[in-house]
Amino acid sequence: QHARRLALSAKLVTAQENYVVHSAMARALVAAFLLAFPAAGVAFVSPKRCSLIPHGHFKSRMYHAIGRSGSSFSLTRNAPGGMTKTALSASGEKLTVAIIGGGIAGLSCASHLAKSDVFQPTVFDTGRLRPGGRCSSRLPGDKPKRQSASRDKILANTVIDHAAQILTVPTTDAFNEFGSQVKDWEEKGIVRTYPPGSVCEILQDRKASGLPDGKKPFFLRRLSQKKTAMYYGVNGMNAIPAALGSQDGDVRPYRIEQDVWVSPNGGVKFIGGPSKPAWKVTCNGQNLGTFDRLVIAHNGKCADRLMSRTPAKDLHSLLRTNFAPTVPQWGGKRMTLNSIYSFTFAIKKDKSPLTKAVGDDVICAFVKNHPNLRFLTCQTRKHPTKLFQNAEVWTILSSPQFAKKYKAPQENIPVDTAEKVMETLLLSLEESLNLPEGCLNRAAMLDEKLQLWGAAVPLNVWDSSNEDGKDSGINNAGFLYDLEHGVGAAGDWLLDPSIAGAWESGRRLAGHMEAVEEKSDLASSVGLPPNGAFRASRAASQAGIGNIR
Repeated sequence: QHARRLALSAKLVTAQENYVVHSAMARALVAAFLLAFPAAGVAFVSPKRCSLIPHGHFKSRMYHAIGRSGSSFSLTRNAPGGMTKTALSASGEKLTVAIIGGGIAGLSCASHLAKSDVFQPTVFDTGRLRPGGRCSSRLPGDKPKRQSASRDKILANTVIDHAAQILTVPTTDAFNEFGSQVKDWEEKGIVRTYPPGSVCEILQDRKASGLPDGKKPFFLRRLSQKKTAMYYGVNGMNAIPAALGSQDGDVRPYRIEQDVWVSPNGGVKFIGGPSKPAWKVTCNGQNLGTFDRLVIAHNGKCADRLMSRTPAKDLHSLLRTNFAPTVPQWGGKRMTLNSIYSFTFAIKKDKSPLTKAVGDDVICAFVKNHPNLRFLTCQTRKHPTKLFQNAEVWTILSSPQFAKKYKAPQENIPVDTAEKVMETLLLSLEESLNLPEGCLNRAAMLDEKLQLWGAAVPLNVWDSSNEDGKDSGINNAGFLYDLEHGVGAAGDWLLDPSIAGAWESGRRLAGHMEAVEEKSDLASSVGLPPNGAFRASRAASQAGIGNIR
């Protein structure tokens, strides 16, 4: 009892959580309590670790013990939506790896590294609730960062994919591994194909005569999936990052530090020496640990600034970023990212003008007849809910050109800008579908939410086999690795602007890092200048939301 009082007073443990305590004295005290009162739960005790799984939770795996990382311990529990945050036990023989970025590339790299006997990866992700990057979803019950202006709270209780919408497998042999992974996800119910005919294109009907009031006729072209299957995540695209690294539902074999912003100004510092890389990682002045290897798995200005003060100059040179809606045909000199607005709204189902325009079997559509729009999807047709039977939830993704015109701070869109963006997007959708003006006015909205996807989709790809911007990319490495400084980079901008490109880039980087430690002939730097050049992605530029065909 004395041990329990001391541990609780130090705020190191709670009676309801699985925990790993932070000091040797506390570990000894809690260990004594657990051993003295085994009915409290299942205890795991070692000289460097003790943890408790309360009875009633052990079989459901709601809580998991985590291991030691460096000299620190941390609390963990399942994140919302089944995402487990946990780590392997420490081993002096394993090399610690800090992965900055918890999108698909970072999680793929971590899961593949963790399968080896060489590495102990830790992912640092800025996501407030869970990792996933562009595959993030809002799930029912998610607490908003700030008080929402939602009127009926419909969106707060609906699964919403606000960024990535479709998963496809490229048909080239370079993505065979990813194809096998997707088949495995499909068998496990993590992803499923869109129903036949539910994905279409909204096109201008140039053969039809003009309509009154200057309106232009349109038609729907249903897209076939005979050659390229189109998938979505079951209960949200976040099902994909949630599945990465899981072992048939068991604990995740690597640690995720959630809602952690590794400072772009000195957040990583090289402290190693010749043939012995070492990196210090900090967040708001707090030391997050020292790691043997570093992986940069995100892009944009933050990644650029993060590496700008390090000695890995060649790798940093490729992280410099332009933000633009287009890229030169020859590829450009820097990574180029576009921006996209994502506007989600709820309307009455029985009076839905969208259903009258596209029918009740269309789930999503590529919008190709309006310059302000790129994609339209009905979230409640993809992820049905029983809570709001008479409501439909739709999401519009803007064109990059539109997002540039209404450029704003991503985390704090001014109210007047947000109002203008939402009204203009609704008007544009009316024009695209020849709907009566004002039928999608905001007064008719039951709920709404606007988000700016600032660093959205790469419009070009760094191709290490490409010196003139014309290579097909067949021999592209798909990742970067600086052997001298023990730092690599992974992401779709290094292979293909898609979920497939991100996953494959992370897998390839992990494989190379393992080969390096095995002292194979592959122990070298990969993908760095002066060899290589940026290659424009025609598919990403045409779609505006990534290469998904």
